[in-house]
Amino acid sequence: MDATTLTLRLCKAQIRLECPPSLTRTTPLETIQKFPPLVQWLDTLDTQTVNAKEKIAVDKITVQSIDEFSSGKIGFLKFTVSATHTAENKQLPGTVFLRGGSVAMLIILRTSVDEKRTHSFQDHSFVLLTEQPRMAAPAFNMVEIPAGMLDDHTGEFAGTAAREIQEETGLVFDSSELIDLTPRGDGPHGLFPSVGACDERIHFFACEKVVTDEQLEQLRGKLSGLRDDGELITLRLVKMCDLWRETRDMKATTAMYLWDRWVHEQSQ
Repeated sequence: MDATTLTLRLCKAQIRLECPPSLTRTTPLETIQKFPPLVQWLDTLDTQTVNAKEKIAVDKITVQSIDEFSSGKIGFLKFTVSATHTAENKQLPGTVFLRGGSVAMLIILRTSVDEKRTHSFQDHSFVLLTEQPRMAAPAFNMVEIPAGMLDDHTGEFAGTAAREIQEETGLVFDSSELIDLTPRGDGPHGLFPSVGACDERIHFFACEKVVTDEQLEQLRGKLSGLRDDGELITLRLVKMCDLWRETRDMKATTAMYLWDRWVHEQSQ
C-alpha cells in the first residue's frame, strides 16, 4: 500500500491515507488528497471531532476505487474508514462513496403572470422534468427534476443550478431568480438522500417562469442535455398537482414538500 498521513486542522488528529499501487500509478496520493469532496469530508470530520458529544476516533482511510471523468478529474471516490466509537469501544460501519454536493431544481412554468402561488396539490402550473436512462436503477426512462453535481471548491450552489438548468433544459435563468428552498442546519448545507454510505448532499432551488402556450409545446418532448457526454435527455411537462404520481424521483417529492413549506411561510 502507498500511504501518507493527514493531520486534521482543528483537532490535530492524524489519519493514515492508504491506496493500492494499482490506483496510485494513475492517480497519485497528492491528487486524491485535493479531491474537493474529500477535503470537505475531512473538514466536516474535523469539526465533528471537536464539537460532537459522541467521540469517534478515525485512524485510517483505505481507498478502494477511483472513477475519473473524461476531463481527467476525479469524479467518484470509494473508501473504507477505520472508525471506533470510543465510549462503546465498537467499530462502526465505514464504507463511503464520495461524490460531493449537488443541486436540484423545481422549475415551475406558468402561462399567466396572474397565476397565484399555491400549494403543490392545488397548483395546475407545469413542472419541467427530464427523462433519461439511469443505469443505477436500472431504468431506461427515469423521470426526474433537473439536477447536477457541484464541480469546484466554491460551493456556489446558485450559479451551478443556473448552469444545470440551461444545460438540461435550454432555459436561461439568472442565479438571482432562484428561490433557495434548502433548510439551514449544522454542517454542510444540503439534505442527504443516502447518508448510510454516500456523502452527497442536495441543495434545492425553485424557479418560476411565465411562458406562452407555444413555448410550452416547444419544450414538450425536446431533446436536451450534453449529448457528447452521454446525457440523452428528453424534456417532459407535468402539472404540479400530478407530479407526485408521475415520478419515482425522491428529489421531486422533496422539492414539492419544501416548495409547500416556502409558499406557506410567504403567506404568513
